[in-house]
Amino acid sequence: MHSKRKTGQRARVAAVLLAVLGGLVLGPAAFPAHSAAAASGEAEKTGGGQWKFSREISVPEAVPYYELYLDEAVYRSAAEDLRDLRIQDSTGAPVPYYMESGAEKVEEHSAVYSSALIHKAVKGTDTLLDYQIKPLAEHVDIQGNRLVFELPAESFLKHVEVWGGYDGQAWEQLGTGDLYATNGLSADSITLERSYKFGYYRLVVKNNPEGLEFPGLTLVDSSREWSTAAFMRQKTPQTEITQVENRTEIIISNTDRLKIGKVMLGSTGNFLRRYELYDSAGSKLPVTGSGELYRLDFKDTRISRTEIQPVTPASSDSLRVVIYNLDDAPISITDLKIEYLVDRLVFAGGEKTPYSLRYGNTLATAPQYDIINFKDRISGEKLVQAALGAETRVPVTAAEPPGTSWWLQGRWGFNAIIIAVSLLLILIVARKLGQAK
Repeated sequence: MHSKRKTGQRARVAAVLLAVLGGLVLGPAAFPAHSAAAASGEAEKTGGGQWKFSREISVPEAVPYYELYLDEAVYRSAAEDLRDLRIQDSTGAPVPYYMESGAEKVEEHSAVYSSALIHKAVKGTDTLLDYQIKPLAEHVDIQGNRLVFELPAESFLKHVEVWGGYDGQAWEQLGTGDLYATNGLSADSITLERSYKFGYYRLVVKNNPEGLEFPGLTLVDSSREWSTAAFMRQKTPQTEITQVENRTEIIISNTDRLKIGKVMLGSTGNFLRRYELYDSAGSKLPVTGSGELYRLDFKDTRISRTEIQPVTPASSDSLRVVIYNLDDAPISITDLKIEYLVDRLVFAGGEKTPYSLRYGNTLATAPQYDIINFKDRISGEKLVQAALGAETRVPVTAAEPPGTSWWLQGRWGFNAIIIAVSLLLILIVARKLGQAK
């Protein structure tokens, strides 16, 4: 009886040992969430690459949300699609953000109003033309920010003034400009500084003794979802200008992969030239307008178009402008600037504490944050502008060469040890039980 009792105790001890050892072996599998988190953290350090650069983000006050405009250094060193951008707080914890691009195509909403010419008068050498705008519907306000005129058939160039009024009696001057049609070039519109709700407009054609007629006016109200002005920057890039046969070729360096929206040429003299724009791969890029550059001097004014604007911003490593001179001398180019668009990060704040921006990891994948779902609501909040500090290199973490890591430090090595010890204990317990019998 005593022997059976002893044998039972040994059996229970063996069962407990096996249960404990089984838990140790199966423990990592029994808690997949913990294992996944550990694996994720390890992937961010190794398999996910390393971040090369860090910039301090300073904020002037504690508000719920901040906006941060990127600069050339970020575009130079970050992944091309900016998927490796990460914002951290002072503890190193990730800070959610979403990105807005000034290069995005923003839907444009336009309303077009017709008009009737209701009055014409001559004042000295000037001609006064009054137009009444026709509303789109009854009891609906008229609103517009661009005037498009029907031009005379002959060639001309006229300085004009634009006035607006509510009743056709009292007038407010809104702006000045040039209307012209010459050598196949024309300008038929005047853009106002903002939208007005005037029902009447007056065009004053200066120095018009020949009595040129402008019989029609169209009022346009053009509004955009947001203004791109805050996203625009300018710089003077590195360029190389060469003359090849009857062509002028301009190579514009863009090693920072900036989103170039406009190339602005400074020039002198009179010219009218056709041009084409190419990227670094030699692909022709579509441009706005007629594809012509011109500069024409008259006695008292100058009309010109010396800007090259791709239909969509170009981030090619370089741009090539080809100007066709035919038998004329090359254009005298005095300077060249580019206008480019930057991106904006909107991130959650709440504390007046330094944040940091990390980038320069080509293996990183784009983060996904819930904050993007609240973008419309956040856009109505007060956004305080944050500023980027100097760029610093993140110390490189030395990685162990393949094969130098001790295999027992890994999960499989640990499990192998536990299994071996388990088998050894099972053999010992089994032998003891056999001897007890």
